Amino acid sequence: MRALKLTFALAGLLALLRYVPVYYRTSEFNDFVTQETHRNRGKGELKRTLLTKAQGYMLLIREENTNITTVDSVLRVAVDYQVPVNFYLFQREMTFHTVASAPGWRN
Repeated sequence: MRALKLTFALAGLLALLRYVPVYYRTSEFNDFVTQETHRNRGKGELKRTLLTKAQGYMLLIREENTNITTVDSVLRVAVDYQVPVNFYLFQREMTFHTVASAPGWRN
């Protein structure tokens, strides 16, 4: 019984060690998207900045997964991406969707 408890504890610890860094990096990237959306810059420059920062956070984001639109002078940014979580026996893809908007945006 003690060995079974130890096995489950180690499995739980392994899961935490794999998931926590992914959630941390995605949380930091979400904050970055919000901050950069509120800066007044062009759409192309914003997209390049987001893609560059995503590489720094080791997030696999492609240009076609980044959607930047303006409606009624409101800039909206939506980023969809997946992050692989590699366990020793299998790999799981976690899906994330980041949205930010900034009112009063000028072209």
